[in-house]
Amino acid sequence: MSNADDWFDEPETPESWTARVDRLARARRQAETDEPEVDDWIRDSARAEPSGTRPRLSLRTAAVVSALAICALLGVLAAAGVFSGSSHTAAPPTIPTQPVTRATTSTVVTVPSLVPAGALKPGEKGAEVKKLQRALAGAGYSPGTIDGAYGSATTAAVMRFQQAQNLTADGVAGPKTLAALKKALEAG
Repeated sequence: MSNADDWFDEPETPESWTARVDRLARARRQAETDEPEVDDWIRDSARAEPSGTRPRLSLRTAAVVSALAICALLGVLAAAGVFSGSSHTAAPPTIPTQPVTRATTSTVVTVPSLVPAGALKPGEKGAEVKKLQRALAGAGYSPGTIDGAYGSATTAAVMRFQQAQNLTADGVAGPKTLAALKKALEAG
């Protein structure tokens, strides 16, 4: 009786008989030596490959190649300055902190104040906001980029300044905050 649907039955070829005999012989030898069974079907297929195949790298060679690749990557990153740890921050500009009036024989020179003339609130933009940002930076409260936009970084700097001055920390640069900022800048 033929079992045509038995997928697990090995085909009846001379090679299959040879492979089966080899497996049985190895199983007998393994049983005699009490060593764990090794799955040799992988080795059998490796032996069947043509002799022109590329040899596999040893573990030591692979480790050396990997270590060299990592060293090269770290060298490139170090050359690019990734590990420098220093950041380029420009010092705040030094501008007089109070109006100075000098009388000469015929002219009067007035230097403008760093503190804005009127109250400012988040969301505003312009030259007065830049003036506020420069004043905050000069007082030691970094507002981030001095860009003339009263955003979250400027609001946070105003709130830190207000807290340090025991003012209501609402983030709005009102008359009391501007007066305290002017006084802090004059004190240096």
